[in-house]
Amino acid sequence: MQSQHRPAKLAALLGLWAIFMPPAAAAAGIVPDGGTATTVTTGANGRPIVNIAPSTAGVSHNTYTSFNVGAVGADLNNATVRARTIVNQVTSTDPSLIQGNIAVLGPRANVIIANPNGITVDGGSFTNTGNVALTTGQVSFNDFTTGAGQLQRNVVLNTGAGAINIGPGGLAGAMLNLELIAKQVRVAGAVQNSFTDATSRVRIVAGDSRAEIDTSVSPTDNLNPWVTYSTTGSGRPLGLAIDIASGGSLTGGRIELLVTDQGAGVRHAGAALATAGDFVISSTGDLQLGGGSVSAANDVLIGSAGLLGNGALAASRNLQVSANKVHLDGTTLSAGTASQVGSIVIGASGQVHTEPVTIDHGTLSATGGVGLFDAGPGVSMTATQLTAAQNVVAQVGSLLLGADASGASRWTSQQGTVAITAPGAVQVAGSKIDGTGGTTVQAGSIALSATNGTAATVQSSGGDVTLNATGAYGQTDSNVIAAGNATIHGGSVNLAASVLPASVAAMNGGVLIQSDADLVNLGGLIQGKTRNTGQSASEGAVTLVAGGTLRNDATATTQGLVFGQDDDVVVRAGGDIVNHQSRILSNAKLTLAAQGDVLNTLDKTAGANGEQPVAWTSSGTRWLFLRNHSAGLDVDYGSIPQTGQVPYFVSQTGTVVSGRNVSNVGGQVLSNGGDIAITAANVFHNEALATGSAHFSRSCMIFCRSAASSTVSTTGGAISAAGNLSIRA
Repeated sequence: MQSQHRPAKLAALLGLWAIFMPPAAAAAGIVPDGGTATTVTTGANGRPIVNIAPSTAGVSHNTYTSFNVGAVGADLNNATVRARTIVNQVTSTDPSLIQGNIAVLGPRANVIIANPNGITVDGGSFTNTGNVALTTGQVSFNDFTTGAGQLQRNVVLNTGAGAINIGPGGLAGAMLNLELIAKQVRVAGAVQNSFTDATSRVRIVAGDSRAEIDTSVSPTDNLNPWVTYSTTGSGRPLGLAIDIASGGSLTGGRIELLVTDQGAGVRHAGAALATAGDFVISSTGDLQLGGGSVSAANDVLIGSAGLLGNGALAASRNLQVSANKVHLDGTTLSAGTASQVGSIVIGASGQVHTEPVTIDHGTLSATGGVGLFDAGPGVSMTATQLTAAQNVVAQVGSLLLGADASGASRWTSQQGTVAITAPGAVQVAGSKIDGTGGTTVQAGSIALSATNGTAATVQSSGGDVTLNATGAYGQTDSNVIAAGNATIHGGSVNLAASVLPASVAAMNGGVLIQSDADLVNLGGLIQGKTRNTGQSASEGAVTLVAGGTLRNDATATTQGLVFGQDDDVVVRAGGDIVNHQSRILSNAKLTLAAQGDVLNTLDKTAGANGEQPVAWTSSGTRWLFLRNHSAGLDVDYGSIPQTGQVPYFVSQTGTVVSGRNVSNVGGQVLSNGGDIAITAANVFHNEALATGSAHFSRSCMIFCRSAASSTVSTTGGAISAAGNLSIRA
């Protein structure tokens, strides 16, 4: 079967060779075809001298059967003609090979080399030229009379075939602009325009196109546009439109890569340096980074169907990516410098990507802000570092920040805020978010979890943290830490310390957690300092509100802990409030208000026989007329599995408890400096849990002897107030 495919594969390889490989050393150099008044002589230095044809409206049109330049170079003699634009057009079927310097003698001129059969440059350069265009387009002219009554002859280049290949020897020169116009362009060497200006460009236009060159533009004019482009709308892609190999590079004041064929892409494995201006790419195909780098003195602007692969994109000002899909792995994106504020923007507001935006094992850094926009499938980052001096804004369908064996993801705003908005899920797994000025997440659901033993952390080292989920909010083995206030809302709220500690802490503000349904804290720490004065729902250092059941529970090793440092703790539930083997503490006032029951409970393993005494008797040995008789009682009150998890309600200035039924079983209710008021609409139950066992026995023969032992103790059932104690039921 494999042998049947070899002819097709061979044909494909030959086709690629024909497009991209330079032709063999040309037999002919520069040979006019006789169609124009162009002649060629040889100078004393051995260089061919092309005596160009007389100009029409400043345009010298020269046609050739062969236009090849060897290492010795060639001169275009403009001393007499003094043309502004010199057109060199190949009319045969032979491609061109340029391996040396092309110089304009006399006044500087704009130079065009056009060969529909293809052009290879390998060690070429230009001297005394203004603008330079290498093209595989067909040449025609657009003659018209200007408003001043003068004839102007613009050069029109219609491109639909042919390739330009830059070999390892490269292409260099000080040019106002360098235009490479072909169906396909491959760069395997250095292309360098050493004229450094923000408007001086190296531009590659690949695909079907129409270019019109304004020949009224002087070869010394770098302010007015020299060429305008339009697409023909008939381009059929032939694969990669632009291929920059690992040894290829582009250097110029401004770099532009324009692809006109629908779906044709760009592969960039080399280097591109815009020394004074922008780097711009426009393509309806993908930009594939194969380890390539892009650097711009101003902006980097990526407009393509996709941005894929790995590499480095660096802008001294702003970096903007507009692509329908972004898949990067091991890529560095940077914007701005120590003296220049620059931002990174991926996507646009309302843009729907065709696939999730994935950036893995990468780095994003900006001296300004970072913006991520996707109204579609969302954004995913694994082991990626994002750092912005200013704000980080993510308006995405969903967001996943993950970690793997190589490390965790981290988003940091050094001086601004982090604001995430997602109608779908926001998942932070083993990763960290820190908005120094504040962190806000608004999402359909929020899930924080640990990965590889590393907790997820959402924090603000200088402001508030606000997390709002219309659906479920889940936080497992993870931390929410705010220098100011911490506010959490969810359709349901679950906090759990299953393996690692879990916490919600407001270091200098208040904690407000609201759940539309149940609110569960399993072994976690919820701690606040003082109430959030900017939030009316905040009633103290910690405010917990549940539409359903509110449960503060313990794991096998860790108690759930709710603590108000300098202000009240308020707990409200539409259902029950359950404090199971855990603690709710306030250094001020404690309020517990439930529409259902309030339960302060400790687990106990029941003793034998329902913890009722068991009587026993026995008869021993007989001695003469006497017999030994024994009788006794045993009772087993069971045990407490977790003796260190006695549940507490503790306040300093007063405790208020209200519910349908109020039960304190094995727990303690304490007010160290105030009153306690307990109100039960139905039943109040207070019970100390007895544990251990007791034994009594009596043995009689001539005399009777008794023995007793006990390990019985009680836990909880204590209610103690420094002030008044009021219980109503």
